Amino acid sequence: MFKSPTTVTSILIKYYFNISELIINMIRFQKRKLKTKLKSPLLNFSVDEQDIEFRKDPLTKRWCRINIKRIKRAHPGLAKDGKYLRHAVKLSKVNCPFCYKNIGATASRFVEFEEMMKEGESILFPNIFPYSKYHAVVVFTTKKHFIDLNEMKPKLLFDSLKNCLKFIKVVNNKNPKFKYPSINFNFMPPAAASIFHPHFQVIVDDRPTFMTDMLIKKSLAYYKKSRSNYWLDLLKTEKKNKERFIGKKGSFSWIADFAPIKNNQISGIISKRISCVSDFKTREIKDLSNSLSLLFKKLWWRDIRSLTMSTFSGPMGKDISKHFLTNLKIISRPNLSYNYVSDIGFMELVHQESIIETLPENVSKDLKFT
Repeated sequence: MFKSPTTVTSILIKYYFNISELIINMIRFQKRKLKTKLKSPLLNFSVDEQDIEFRKDPLTKRWCRINIKRIKRAHPGLAKDGKYLRHAVKLSKVNCPFCYKNIGATASRFVEFEEMMKEGESILFPNIFPYSKYHAVVVFTTKKHFIDLNEMKPKLLFDSLKNCLKFIKVVNNKNPKFKYPSINFNFMPPAAASIFHPHFQVIVDDRPTFMTDMLIKKSLAYYKKSRSNYWLDLLKTEKKNKERFIGKKGSFSWIADFAPIKNNQISGIISKRISCVSDFKTREIKDLSNSLSLLFKKLWWRDIRSLTMSTFSGPMGKDISKHFLTNLKIISRPNLSYNYVSDIGFMELVHQESIIETLPENVSKDLKFT
């Protein structure tokens, strides 16, 4: 039977919205709960019932386990009153290599291009013990030794990020094979920072890190299956659910990750079709700087004094924004104490690549049975 144009139009509209809803629903927030009981010495050996929640990341399919009672665990020496922090900052300032009076003599210099790069108060130079061929340190300012999370102003972050992007482009112009950039931040020794003085670390690789590669490939697989962008679908879904959506500031939206790898993990996702951080213009850098300044302050008010941050980008010179968007993760780390220093930083924790200081062949030689 012939259908009128009006009927056909309504069917098409209904079909379109059903498909849109199907695409949104392709993001699955899978979780399951188990209960366990034990006689706890913390409760005078009465029965303590605890929930363990298993969550599956909707993109990578990696599982995490959540037990919110673990926050009550005893951590000897993990300071909360700030007394040790003030003492440690004072001691670390004496011979700090990133302070104004020392940096001229202690900072390394580039060989292939401009020895140091400056933007505002920030100074960029090569990491003295690099993870890659192109690995730089970006000191926020040499004028002040220590800047806490609640004091990181947008202008300071803007200049430092702009300096990072300048370095990324200089490297790629010099050597186009190196096209995978990441901007990273280990803040304080519990985040594996060896120097108190705040600084970003920017790396340009000739291949993506393990996690970057996974995110790009999984995003492409999602696109091929749904013909939709995972990151935009994720934001749409989280905003609709209202459970983990933090907010939007300019071109960046922020969510608390459903299945985190560490505590207080949040993701920032650019809502524009930009797949590489190198394509950021002044507007995007400002939006990111403003977001980070606000989030760092909010984390500080939650008694978080240490964190790790990393960005994830597609390749420079190739637009893959149909399936992948530039994004970043921020993860809290334990507070500073006199007996807690981590050797797990952004590369191990967020990018999932180990940084090793011992050569396996030497280990074998030293331990070989006689």
